[in-house]
Amino acid sequence: MIIKTYQFNATVMLIASVIMAKGQVGIGTSSPDPSANLHVAPRNSSNQNKGTLLGTMTTQNRNSIAQPATGLMIYNTTDNCLQVNNGTPATPKWECLGEQPDLPFEKMTFGRYKPIYPGITSSTISSSPPLYSPTETRLYGSYTANGNFASNDIFRIDIGRMTGDTYSAVIYNVSGERITFSYNSNAYHNPVMANNVGLNNAQGRMIDGDNITYYREAQNCYVTITSPAKWAGRKFLIGVNLFKEDLSSVIAMGGNGSGKLNQSMLSYIFEFK
Repeated sequence: MIIKTYQFNATVMLIASVIMAKGQVGIGTSSPDPSANLHVAPRNSSNQNKGTLLGTMTTQNRNSIAQPATGLMIYNTTDNCLQVNNGTPATPKWECLGEQPDLPFEKMTFGRYKPIYPGITSSTISSSPPLYSPTETRLYGSYTANGNFASNDIFRIDIGRMTGDTYSAVIYNVSGERITFSYNSNAYHNPVMANNVGLNNAQGRMIDGDNITYYREAQNCYVTITSPAKWAGRKFLIGVNLFKEDLSSVIAMGGNGSGKLNQSMLSYIFEFK
């Protein structure tokens, strides 16, 4: 049994509670569990219960870690979760440790926008979606006071008004580099299947096949990334669903009927494990 001595700024500190035995380290215990390299006791010398605090940092701080080891763990104060690098040092993949590991999804992001009806914007999209920008007036996402749309490290969902009574959900690439992906959608009356869709950063694609969706409709699509290689194979369930928050009426086909102020749109991005 060896008692370790540490020196900080020429001041010698004796840490009596740190014990090394047969290549094992025990903190607060003189008999580390034989299966553990490091055993941290749940109580201190005064028999007080204590936890183990990992490095706490923001996402920006985390991203500054050079070549983070696979399995490296931190507590992310931006996302408020314990994260582990499930990627490699060269291509980190930071993931929150979920409370329900049996779910088929590992990352889930949501956005709620209210109200959602044609009069909310003054301009329409007549062809391909504009480049994504939080101030692009043709996108509902520019009206931040009314809510937001789901986004993650690769995709963002937004909504563009197509005509006076139709809209289209737009899937944007916000990864910072060019990606390709394949998807199939069950947009109402307009199912779509597309392979090797290429989008530069900030470019978008309308999910609906004919680019027109009424305000009673929902759109959901299953997406698989094909490139770049570091993201290839990642799979997502992405969609938008509209609902009324009162029982006074149903959503009008054009979205601007009775109770329009109480209709909302929920957008989501689920990543499969």
